[in-house]
Amino acid sequence: METRMGQQPPSNSGTELKISDLSRLTGVPVSTLRVWGERGLLAPRVTSAGYRIYNEDHVKQVSDIKRLRTLQGLSIAAIKAALPGEDREPPRDTHPAPHEQDVNAQNSVGAKLRSLRQARKLTIREVANQTGIAQSVLASIERTSLGVQIPEAKTLASLYGVTLTSLMATQLTEHNKEVTSASGGGQILPTLGKGLRIEQLATGTDMMDCQRWFIEPGVNSHGAYSHDGEEFVYVLFGEFKIIIEESRIHHLRQGDSIYFKSNWKHSWSNPGQTITVLVWVNTPPSF
Repeated sequence: METRMGQQPPSNSGTELKISDLSRLTGVPVSTLRVWGERGLLAPRVTSAGYRIYNEDHVKQVSDIKRLRTLQGLSIAAIKAALPGEDREPPRDTHPAPHEQDVNAQNSVGAKLRSLRQARKLTIREVANQTGIAQSVLASIERTSLGVQIPEAKTLASLYGVTLTSLMATQLTEHNKEVTSASGGGQILPTLGKGLRIEQLATGTDMMDCQRWFIEPGVNSHGAYSHDGEEFVYVLFGEFKIIIEESRIHHLRQGDSIYFKSNWKHSWSNPGQTITVLVWVNTPPSF
């Protein structure tokens, strides 16, 4: 985080972001973010010590500004007029109640990854050496729970001996009775990238991992990944492109489905112009 004197404050927990974190998550250079702040497009929370602190709302805000600049060619003045809340004030320096904050922190992906790493007595440098993920990225993920992509998350989950679903979910139902999930009542898992939402459906810990995926146009897996088991995908709406073993390309549409072995490297994307909705089943729960 920047200070008025250009110093870097100590790292914070929770979802507080440094300007370098914001840059990495949005792909906008730090210098550009500073200019946008000076022009009034961004209003970080400023602490009494002069630290400028960003959060998840700023990630979306920067993405919106970037879209208006690059796709529509709007000037900064036009963007200020186009964005909601032109008379923006810096976000208030508010936090959840202590108990709520503790529960949220313990259930976050970043906190779980930190606990798993510490339980194995590994340093961030050692994890970076074993996974090939940069130390700065690992530290940011543990601190903010933001910016992790599926291949990175899957690599970390495998290193720590857990599944990605168990890492994201707050709880999984033991397989000792039937499990139901009401319409719209599934657990929304933490985001694994902008434009991707995963809803945990009726699922047990023993045999199946059942999810509904919502994928915005242009969103992709950011690389291929693999794991143990078998998978089934059914397209409820939209289009879905999946590449198996970097060579077998399948372009699926509404009503289409695919079954494949999970240990085949697979990557995917939404190549269409509308949102894609899938039912995705893994067995055993190894995603």
